[in-house]
Formats: sequence, C-alpha cells, structure tokens
Amino acid sequence: MSIAVTHGLCCFPPAGFATAKLPKRVDRLRASYRRTGGVRHFLAAYDLETGTLLGRFYSRKTWIEFLRFLQWLRRRYPRREVLHIVMDNYSPHLKEEVWAWARANNVRFYLTPSNASWLNRIECQFVRLKKFVLDNSDYQSHEEQEQAIRRYLAWCNGHRAIALQPWRSSPRRNTTSACHAAA
Repeated sequence: MSIAVTHGLCCFPPAGFATAKLPKRVDRLRASYRRTGGVRHFLAAYDLETGTLLGRFYSRKTWIEFLRFLQWLRRRYPRREVLHIVMDNYSPHLKEEVWAWARANNVRFYLTPSNASWLNRIECQFVRLKKFVLDNSDYQSHEEQEQAIRRYLAWCNGHRAIALQPWRSSPRRNTTSACHAAA
C-alpha cells in the first residue's frame, strides 16, 4: 500500500480513521463575504535554481506595487546576473514603465500564453500554499493570515537535505547475477 507524502506531511488520514464514528454535527467556520477590512495581495516569485518561494504583501495590486516587488526582488540577486521572470499577461505586468525598468535593470520577462497559467512553475507553489495555509482556516485578521503565510514560507524555504540520488537503487544493480556469482 502506498501513501502519498508531501514534504513529510501525510496527506491521508491515519489507519482506522475512516471507520471511526464521526460526530453528527460538524462545526462550520465563520464565512466573511463582506470584506470590511479590504483584501491583501501576495506577490510571489519562485526561484527555480534554489527552490525558494519569496513573497511580499501589498494592499493593492497595481503596476506600482508590481514594480516595487520587482525592485525588491532585483535587490536579492547580483546585478550582473540576468533575472529571468515568467509571468502571465495581467495588465499591471504589461505596463510600459515596468518594461522600461526591466530593460534598464537586466531583467527579462517571459509571458505565458493567455489561459495557460499552468505553464508557470509558481502556480503549483500557490496550490501548496493554499492547501497548507488557507484551506479550512479561519483567520481573524489580515495580520494573522500574513503571519501564517510567512511561517509557511520559512518552513518551505528551510534548509533540508535533498536527495540527489534515487531513493532506492534498482535491485538488478545491487545483486550479483547468477553468471557473476558462478564465475
């Protein structure tokens, strides 16, 4: 029996959970459809070389905030390196001021085709973030939610040993064949 495991967290309930008696009434989480406190935007970048997820929070999502995010991101990497950024065709990304800044600061943009956000590798990072931080949550404030996302980023970007070799070797390579054993 195989169990899917993501970063050490088991995705399936423990054995016997399905047969345990569930309560008759399930408590519901508070749903706040009125956004009296406004919304927050999380702009993020995924470094493909290091596997690091970086992000910042903004109260608005205009080209000005996007440009501030790019400037923050550019400061994290040496200026001599070309910064390659894959992004979608969202209108703040296409603003001429953003592209002029990119040309002047050694940044190259690659736009995904319309309706093809799945081509951008950061999308699967957002799915993980949503699953581990936002699903079934009931944060009382934006600050509480931002703190939870920052904790997730710290955990996700933590220095963990990554196996570069296969987890298990092929049984054929580890055993001697009958021909070699007889010789």
